[in-house]
Amino acid sequence: MNASIVRIACAMLVAFATSAAAATIERTLVVGKHERSYEVDAPAGAPPPGGWPVVLVFHGGGGTAAGARTQSRMSALGAAEGFVAVYPQGSGGIGGKLKTWNAGTCCGWAMNHHVDETAFVAALLDDLPAVVAIDTKRVYATGISNGGMMAYQVACTLAGRIAAIAPVAGEMTMAANECRPTRPVPVLVIHGTADRNLPFDGGPGARALAVHDVRSVAAAIEFWRANNRCADAPVATRQGAVTRTRYLDCSEGGEVELVVIEGGGHSWPGGDRMARFLDPPSNTLDASAEIWRFFSRH
Repeated sequence: MNASIVRIACAMLVAFATSAAAATIERTLVVGKHERSYEVDAPAGAPPPGGWPVVLVFHGGGGTAAGARTQSRMSALGAAEGFVAVYPQGSGGIGGKLKTWNAGTCCGWAMNHHVDETAFVAALLDDLPAVVAIDTKRVYATGISNGGMMAYQVACTLAGRIAAIAPVAGEMTMAANECRPTRPVPVLVIHGTADRNLPFDGGPGARALAVHDVRSVAAAIEFWRANNRCADAPVATRQGAVTRTRYLDCSEGGEVELVVIEGGGHSWPGGDRMARFLDPPSNTLDASAEIWRFFSRH
């Protein structure tokens, strides 16, 4: 671990509300000049040989680790399917809320203070084995909105430690010449066509947390298709409002899949609506189940 990173606290929180999961653990780190934290929900009982798989869930801009747990319901899925759900906490905010991530073009305090998010995630991954037995080859990342930007970012900067990613209603803010993954990274993208925060086709978002020229979903998919050296011709299937497009025959299993929800807004499909001013989640898809289905293949 880098000498500038010091573990300063470990506190047990209230027990997670299911008999199939252990209590939530909060860890606090100092990364550079910033105190950072993350929360861990592990299944109850002994880990499997080689340790538990891990799903990092990055909250959206203005959210919190606890909010991401509620919104995604990922801990309940982890308890049922056998993986550890980890909720990194953004920085800044007011009264412990309104946290953000520095994704370059977004968002808030974290962007304005040039917070080194890659260093934080690397420190978290260094610290996590002290909390729970994990399979370091099966660490995955997902997140919504500003948190989806973080999922893309760690694939660009920590590809050697991230097995696959699944941004939800997110944007790949890094330009193609800035993102330099060291290997093919399997990518699942979930996005709605009626997203007014981070528009599916790009351009300014009418309801964006940080107004900027949003890069399109198509640009992100094309980057990862090329990076993962997938076949040019995808396989598309449609069921109701949901269209799945898969790019196959990729190098080293670097599959790319796009799930498009026609009329879907800026939300976690199948999850909880965290505030009335936010778009209602689509009921046509359980995003968390889709994400684990994808991750479990990689």
